[in-house]
Amino acid sequence: MVGGAVAPLLINHASDDPRFKQHPGLHIYGIESYIAVPLNRRDGSYFGTLCALDPLPATLSEDDFTIFHLLAQLIGFELEADEKQHLREAELRGLEDLIAIAGHDLRQPLTVLQGRIQLLARRINKGAGTEVVLVGLDELQQQTTRALLLSDMLLDVARMQAGGFSLDYTDFDLVALIQQVLDDSRAIAPSHRFILDAPGICRIQADERRLLLVLSNLLTNATKYAPAASGPITVYLSATPEVCTITVSDSGIGVPDAALTHLFERHYRASNAVERGLSGSGLGLYSAKQVITAHAGSIEAAHSPTSGLAITVTLPLAAQATAHPATQ
Repeated sequence: MVGGAVAPLLINHASDDPRFKQHPGLHIYGIESYIAVPLNRRDGSYFGTLCALDPLPATLSEDDFTIFHLLAQLIGFELEADEKQHLREAELRGLEDLIAIAGHDLRQPLTVLQGRIQLLARRINKGAGTEVVLVGLDELQQQTTRALLLSDMLLDVARMQAGGFSLDYTDFDLVALIQQVLDDSRAIAPSHRFILDAPGICRIQADERRLLLVLSNLLTNATKYAPAASGPITVYLSATPEVCTITVSDSGIGVPDAALTHLFERHYRASNAVERGLSGSGLGLYSAKQVITAHAGSIEAAHSPTSGLAITVTLPLAAQATAHPATQ
């Protein structure tokens, strides 16, 4: 072994070779001839080993050994090229996600934001009172927050594809975070009713901003697929000394049984949502799963008790050292 890699080796007749005639491994497996050379990338890093063995003696020369070396180099270069191709494809998918969200999900709040700004400007020009202006500014803030959340999700998806995704752990009250997301949801979807069933305080070590993105996404989905008249959207939170469980449950259109195991796949859309013409990029739940998995947690979908959809997130209360070493 050289630097953790396999050194080049040529054995034509193990039984007659003083270096290996007593080697137990060769005798156990009945190997008489063996040739091996390392597979290296262009930068010299070790990838694997190209080897050939035979129970019969061989008559390989140094020229044959050189040809084997050249073959190993060719294979190593091809493997490296394949790795780079996968990396380029991942970067391209990240760009496709950028275009998808910018063209659909992100465009909607920005369009609303533009309309609210124009409306507020007209009201100010007509001498609107302070109260009217403050209400208008509050609406602008809500739409701006929504656009920023979507842009953050977009950046995370791109980072996931490029391999640069990491977490920033802090200690915070999860109940307060959920309440903040619910307040934002009530402002954006005032016709919906939201219920929180949770203990007074639940402290957790996690990436607060990214959990906010996940919860915002789950509640946005619930308001999109559950009409206000269908019933309240409920957030349940429970905790043990080791983990906490958050369930967002609605009474909306739900999903077919076959879709439950696919909802967290990249770009997946349930057939009933597509048939109803409900817009979406199929990236929100995919992003949520990556974030929760990075926290060493889990996320699952099931039918809610009211025939809608229930998404359950389970998270460790303490930061997991194995979840994302780069963030520790």
